[in-house]
Amino acid sequence: MPTRRSLLTLSASGALAAGLLPVLRARAAAEAAAFTGLDGWINTDAPLQLEALRGKVVLVDFWTYSCINCRRTVPYLNRWQAQYGAAGLQVIGIHTPEFGFEHMRPNVAAAVRALSIRYPVGQDNDFRTWRDWGIEAWPSFVLLDRNGRIVLRREGEGHAHELETAIRALLGLSPSVKPTPGDDPDLSGVRTGEIYFGALHPTPQDRAQRPRLGEGSYTFPAAPPRAGEYQLDGTWLREQEALVLRSAGGGLRLRFTAAKLHLVAGATPPTRLSVRVDGGAPREVEIGLPTLTTLVDGSDYATHEVTVSAAAPGLSVFSATFG
Repeated sequence: MPTRRSLLTLSASGALAAGLLPVLRARAAAEAAAFTGLDGWINTDAPLQLEALRGKVVLVDFWTYSCINCRRTVPYLNRWQAQYGAAGLQVIGIHTPEFGFEHMRPNVAAAVRALSIRYPVGQDNDFRTWRDWGIEAWPSFVLLDRNGRIVLRREGEGHAHELETAIRALLGLSPSVKPTPGDDPDLSGVRTGEIYFGALHPTPQDRAQRPRLGEGSYTFPAAPPRAGEYQLDGTWLREQEALVLRSAGGGLRLRFTAAKLHLVAGATPPTRLSVRVDGGAPREVEIGLPTLTTLVDGSDYATHEVTVSAAAPGLSVFSATFG
């Protein structure tokens, strides 16, 4: 099963020293596969072919729009395209969806606009380019030299400085560049892993609630959930990808150790959620088309409890990720 990757240890720190270009040339052993089986392109008038990009340095980003690890990389990908495009860099996004709603072109196009992505994005709905390129995680980066040969592959976040240094070397610029604050975030304070609510993955729902497939009615227990677990209130239908609220009212209570909580959710019809963090005053968050919504955007890396309540049926929750 594909995975999402957050901060990873750099595995080629030696390449950041002087003499990077000979190291990259020595590594260049495989020519990149073609872009195959794509379902269309966004931000470009015609489909891109790697053969037509010979002479350029190409950075390919495999991503999906509801993934917070992917979203955090967009600012520096935009910056690199603007800064180095005239020198010969081409950034390309290959959108390979995790959830069913991410297959839909209007949803992807809306996300591209919302994230202000300014480089071409191809839709890889059938994972054909993903498989041909040997990708296993979101996001994944593949850097090609001017001859279309792979010189660097990285998974997840934590590689921005290394990638920019390599790009500059391949472009014939000085590889010496200071890290940009925020490009490689320190996520060491995050102690709760990604939570999926659908049946395709194991679920950390409070076992006292007897989590089950199909429809079930739940009541919040008197005791709060343990860290990394959640509880339900109301009637919910557990489908393959999501939990769907079926009752006129219901809620989700989650305990996590991090500073931020991002919920992948949608609602038909659109609805407003009441969100209460650590027993504080509630605030409202609007949920409509399925996407990633930040429910908690703090800076305190500690254990927090959030309660999300909906007053109408139709809310679908897919996953929760943390930062």
